[in-house]
Amino acid sequence: MTRGVPTSAKKPAESGKRGARTKSETAGIAAAPPVPAPARRRKVKSPPRHARSGAGASSTPEQAPKYKKGDYVVHIQHGVAHISDIQTKSDFGETQEYFILNFPTEEMVISVPTNKTLYTIRPLINKTEAARVVQKLKEDPQESGANWSRWYKVLQEKMYSGDIFQVAEVVRDLNYSNQTKGISPALKKMLNRARDALITEVRFSLGLDATAAENKINRALPTFEPIARKK
Repeated sequence: MTRGVPTSAKKPAESGKRGARTKSETAGIAAAPPVPAPARRRKVKSPPRHARSGAGASSTPEQAPKYKKGDYVVHIQHGVAHISDIQTKSDFGETQEYFILNFPTEEMVISVPTNKTLYTIRPLINKTEAARVVQKLKEDPQESGANWSRWYKVLQEKMYSGDIFQVAEVVRDLNYSNQTKGISPALKKMLNRARDALITEVRFSLGLDATAAENKINRALPTFEPIARKK
């Protein structure tokens, strides 16, 4: 009678066979081409806040409004200006067209490249927007709260936003704080700058003189009683 082969003798061969198959499969996986990493999306620079929303916003944010000689515009840093001329200048062999801006409330003249206006100037508000700006002064003010430094930062951001409605909010809120609790010299300086910017833009948008525009702003601002300090 023929003896059967012990089961233990078969296992090494089967184990080796399984090992060879596993190695082959592993080699197949390693040989597969690597999956390419997804392409990084190029970050597109967003237009400034004043060009996306608020007064003077363009219907197509990527394109600046068209300006011409004689227009009144608002420079984001310096305020209302008059385009007195359009000149062509040559710098380092390149020809560039510029708007010549005269500022009626300051003795200052600057030039702005006509192809860079989206980030520097915006249109003057119209009469409807001027009425809304004045109405903004009558809304309930926002107080500083406990976090004074955070409030100061918010006010600064509004001042440099290029949005006259946000500048009106600065006037409204600082006017309230100044009358009720008093404000620091730095905030008083900010309040005066915001008032000047507001008065000047309302003046030229409504065709008023400086005194009439200032009186209009003063009448719109509410009067508050000082808050008694706790002893």
